[in-house]
Amino acid sequence: MDRKVLLMMLSLSFLAFSCREGGEKTSSQVIPEIRYELSGGAGHYDYAPSFIIDKYGIIYGFLCENKNPFEIIDYVYLYKGIPTKDGYVWQPGTQIVAPSETGWDHIHICDPDVRAFKTRYKGKTYNYIMTYLGVDQWFDHNQIGLAVSETIEGPYIKFEGNPLIPYEGRDKWGTGQSTSLVKNDSTIVVYYHNSGSKTGYSRREVILNDLDNIRLGEQEDIPHLTANSYPAIDGDYLYMVSEMRSESYDKSVIPTWVGDLCRVARMPLDGDIFAEKDPWEVIGYVTPELSGFPRNHNPGFLTDEKGCLPDGDTLTVFFTTGVTGEDWLWSYDLYSAKFDLSKHN
Repeated sequence: MDRKVLLMMLSLSFLAFSCREGGEKTSSQVIPEIRYELSGGAGHYDYAPSFIIDKYGIIYGFLCENKNPFEIIDYVYLYKGIPTKDGYVWQPGTQIVAPSETGWDHIHICDPDVRAFKTRYKGKTYNYIMTYLGVDQWFDHNQIGLAVSETIEGPYIKFEGNPLIPYEGRDKWGTGQSTSLVKNDSTIVVYYHNSGSKTGYSRREVILNDLDNIRLGEQEDIPHLTANSYPAIDGDYLYMVSEMRSESYDKSVIPTWVGDLCRVARMPLDGDIFAEKDPWEVIGYVTPELSGFPRNHNPGFLTDEKGCLPDGDTLTVFFTTGVTGEDWLWSYDLYSAKFDLSKHN
C-alpha cells in the first residue's frame, strides 16, 4: 500500500504525522511468532532496543550494551541486520556513543532512540537525532539528552546544551526511556518515563529543527501506561508496547525490577489518551510461555525512520529476555515477536 500524508490527531494539539493508511478496529488478541535475534556474547547484556528498517530492508538496531565483559557500564551500540533469503544476518555490534568523562551522563548512557530529522547545530545541518538516557550517579537522577549525526550509522555528536529534558531531584529515578515520533519538519513528540509526572509517564512536543532555538512544549502526563512504554503510529492508530507484570509474577526472585510480559495495544489517533477510563485496545502479549523465559522486558517496535510502523499487516516488537537468579543480567539477549494483525478480529 502506498504511503500517504494524513492529518492525524493524538490529542487536540498533536497531529499531522506522515504514515501509512490504516484499517478498521478489531478486538481479538494475537499470539505472536517469537524468534531469537542477537546477543553481545558471554558477559554482555543487550536491552532497550530502538530498531529502524530502511527502504532496502536493512535494520538498524540501537540498544544498550556493556563494553567490557562482566562490567556493568552502559554504552550505546548499533547492530545492523542484513536481509537474506534465510532471514536477517546481524553484523557484530559497534559502539557508537559512550558515557562522557564528566558531567550529567558520565556514569551510564542508555535507552537510545533514533529518528530521521533535519536540524541545524553550530552552522551545520544534521540528518538524524538520537535521544538517550544519561545519569551522573549510580542510583536515580536519570535525564534525557540529545545527539546528532549526518548519517544513521554515526558518528553521533552530543549536544552541548544537554540534558534536553532534565530532572532536578536526585532522590528519584528521573526522566528517560524516551521514544520520539516525528510530527513535521520542525517538531518531534517525545514520550518518556517521568518521575516528575503525576502518572509516571509523559509526553511533550519539542521544536528541534534549530538547536540554538529549542522550544520545549508543555509536559502532558498520560495515565494507564507503565514506565517502560514505547509508541509508534500507523494509519488511524497510536500503538504502544509496554513492559508489564502478570498476576502470577514471582516477586521473591531476582530480578524483581523488570516485568514478565510485554503488552501490545493501540488506540485511535483521535481518541482521548488522557481519558479516565483506560482507552487501550489490547492486541496481544509476549509471555513467559511463548518466549521460554521468566522475564520479558524493555520492548520497542520496529519502525521506519519517523516512528511509523512499516507494514500494515504485521508489527514487530524487539524485546529482551532474562532468566531469574544470580546470572540474570548476563542472560539479556534480544528476541523479536511478530504480530499478524490480520488475526486481530
